[in-house]
Amino acid sequence: MFLVAAASLMTGNFVPVFASVIYGDTNIEPVAITLVSQYVEALTRITVTHPTVIQSVSLYLQYTDSDGSQCIKFGIYKDNSNGNPLNQSLVAATQNGYCLQMTTSWGPAWETWNLTQSDFMTINTPGTYWLCTLAEEAYGTIYHYTYTGAYGGYYLYNYGYYGGYAFPASYTLGFPPTVFGNTTYGNFLIVPYNSNNIGQYNAPYSFYATGT
Repeated sequence: MFLVAAASLMTGNFVPVFASVIYGDTNIEPVAITLVSQYVEALTRITVTHPTVIQSVSLYLQYTDSDGSQCIKFGIYKDNSNGNPLNQSLVAATQNGYCLQMTTSWGPAWETWNLTQSDFMTINTPGTYWLCTLAEEAYGTIYHYTYTGAYGGYYLYNYGYYGGYAFPASYTLGFPPTVFGNTTYGNFLIVPYNSNNIGQYNAPYSFYATGT
C-alpha cells in the first residue's frame, strides 16, 4: 500500500486510501424485538463522509433452534434530510440472503456476515443513509435503543431517534427501488407501515456495517 501511494505521489496521480470504517450502532442496546418477515425495516441511520464499499454487516441477535435456513437480505436507502427514508431511493442491496447459524442457541451476541464480492454495497456520495434488513422469516430477536425517561416522548435523550420505519416487501423480489411511497412493486402495492411516518420503535438498533 505504501509503495502504491508513493508511486502515485511521484506521478502526481494520488489516490486516497481509506482504512476500514464502521457505520452504525456498535452498542449493545437493551430492548429485544422480533425481526419482521417479508418487511423492509430501516433500522439504523448512518453518516458517510467519503465514498465507501460495505463489505460486512453485523447484528446483535438472540435465537434458538435455528436450522440455518432463516436468511436476511441487507440494503441501504437514502435519508430525505428530515431524519427518515420516506420516498427515497435504494442505493445498494445484497442479492443474496445471509443466514443465521445452525444452532440450538445463539446469543445474545453479535453475528457478522462477510458479504460476497458480488454483494458489496457501494455508496458513492457522502451523506446520510439507512441500513435496512429484509428477513425471509420472523425469527429471533434484535436489540434496539429505547427512551431514557418515564415518558420518552417528552424527554431529551443522548443519541436515540425515531426509527423502525418498515413496509411490506417480498424477500424473493428483494428491495424495492423506492420506499415508503404509495408505489407498485411487482404485484405489491407498497404503502407506509406507519401512517404518520413515525417509527413504531426507537432507533438505533444494534446493527452496523463495515466499509472501506
